[in-house]
Amino acid sequence: MADKEKKLKVLTLCSWYPNDYNPTLGNFVQKHADTIALQNRAVALAIFPSTIDTSVRLVHTKRSELDELVVYYPKQVGGFILFRRLKNFFSNRQAFKSGYRKVLEIMGKPDIVHLNIVYPLGIWALWLKWRFKIPYVITENSSGFHVGTEHAYPKSILRLCRIVLKGASVLMPVSKNLKTSLYNLSGNNSFQIICNVVDENLFKLPAKETRSKSRFIHISTGVDSIKNLSGMIRVINALYLTYQNIHLDIVSDGDIEYAKQLHGELGNAECIDFHSTKTTTEIAHMIASNDALLMFSNYENFPCVIAESMMSGKPVISSNVNGIPEHVKKENGILVNPKDEKELGNAIVSFMNGEIKFDAKQIRSYAMDHFSYGEVGEKFTNIYRSIV
Repeated sequence: MADKEKKLKVLTLCSWYPNDYNPTLGNFVQKHADTIALQNRAVALAIFPSTIDTSVRLVHTKRSELDELVVYYPKQVGGFILFRRLKNFFSNRQAFKSGYRKVLEIMGKPDIVHLNIVYPLGIWALWLKWRFKIPYVITENSSGFHVGTEHAYPKSILRLCRIVLKGASVLMPVSKNLKTSLYNLSGNNSFQIICNVVDENLFKLPAKETRSKSRFIHISTGVDSIKNLSGMIRVINALYLTYQNIHLDIVSDGDIEYAKQLHGELGNAECIDFHSTKTTTEIAHMIASNDALLMFSNYENFPCVIAESMMSGKPVISSNVNGIPEHVKKENGILVNPKDEKELGNAIVSFMNGEIKFDAKQIRSYAMDHFSYGEVGEKFTNIYRSIV
């Protein structure tokens, strides 16, 4: 077999990944790893602190074509701050070395490292490059790089990220907007914009059905300073006074007691249902049973749920922020100004009344061209081969 036909050995080093303590953390990173494994020999490695484990614990699972390694290390929580930080660093290093030994056992030395999310595991991608001459690329979609926002990384972390970003062969943010932030920080100008990926066999066009209500869905962590659930809830409650056929499902794995309390205070219990953590399959079914995705974020990169909605042929009503307008256009959605509750309400009413209509097949066709496993996997593999 010619070299170009051989599968590359790819270590996907994941700062965020589903784990024992947060089963939905970085589920979009896991999907990227699945995509990589379709065309390459891939191992996903993630490392997390644990307040339960007293020694390093490695969990190895097989996910179709992907080997998953999740390593837990004991977290020091007491004592002097300097001692605690040193202890945790060396424990993290021990966990990484344990995981990397297992990577070598499974597939041998990687041809390339694909770092998903720079912080905190970027230091190990950099170390593998310095120590073993293994190049690395980076997929990034953290909102921590939006300097000036409440959830931006502190300067100490940004200094570390700058070094890691500079050392990457290719940076692959999920939006052009995030590309600007990464370039301003690092000066590295080797970019490819590659979006979050969606399983096109799971998120499908639903059969046409007649519903008595106009149903909307929102899916997020529910952090109000980012997602603005409060504004969305006020809008839906206000519309319900005139349109009793409106309904919103809010799905969140975060702490959204504030949102439930606000909704209770507004007194229209029938118009919103809250749901806790759902599997990807359950999310696919819920999106299919709603009419549109509703987002009202104050800032964003490009949420995976938008791609999932589009793959299901569902339009998106969203605030016009950061990376969202790069894909949400008049053919597949409606954009409103962030925090403008009146404008969001008008957009929802226009959609409910049929004043703005969408073609589900056209929406899915766009998603297939941009977010499908095949398309994204091929882009990754071509980038790997251009480097290796």
